[in-house]
Amino acid sequence: MDVESSIWKATLEEFRERILAGDSTTGAVAIAAVSAALAVSVLQMVLEVSARKNESEPIRKLIEAARREAAQLARLADEDRAAYTEYAKALRLPKTNDEERAARRRAMDLTMLKATETPLAAARSAVAAIELCAEAAGIARGAIAADIGGAAAILAGAVRAILCSVDANLRELPDQPFRLEAEAQRRALEETALRQAEKVLRRP
Repeated sequence: MDVESSIWKATLEEFRERILAGDSTTGAVAIAAVSAALAVSVLQMVLEVSARKNESEPIRKLIEAARREAAQLARLADEDRAAYTEYAKALRLPKTNDEERAARRRAMDLTMLKATETPLAAARSAVAAIELCAEAAGIARGAIAADIGGAAAILAGAVRAILCSVDANLRELPDQPFRLEAEAQRRALEETALRQAEKVLRRP
């Protein structure tokens, strides 16, 4: 997706208008990935404040890891929109004869694979960020540490939102090794997200 159409070049109002445009390009996965990227930025902010008070190697490593996950989620928000655009193009392919229908089906399956892999990658990144929150919860001190719990809660919600789209996409794919593996992945991701977020939120 070209830079001009990136979510990150839009104002919040423009982003909202893209959602309301109703072309399904900017849907729940992109919105959840944006929310997750911002939640990781909250985590990074808490860690930066903690580092100013008491800098240490573990905190610096967490800051770098948070920066990487935020960048990854930001990129995947745009990639999901691009993947769905390609799938929508496949849907519009001609289907007037058997040859065209077969070619359309192949294109749909191929683009749906990408449209499923991208949100799975976003969910993995969000889960990794929740695990960073769990690590950071044992380091940050003071009132600002509460923001780590908020970030973990947003991230867990983002994972579940993203996986709703994964589930819908998997139903469109034929039974094959990828589908079985993806179904197992999404179950593990959801379980890990909820478990790790709960651990952060329960921390006194």
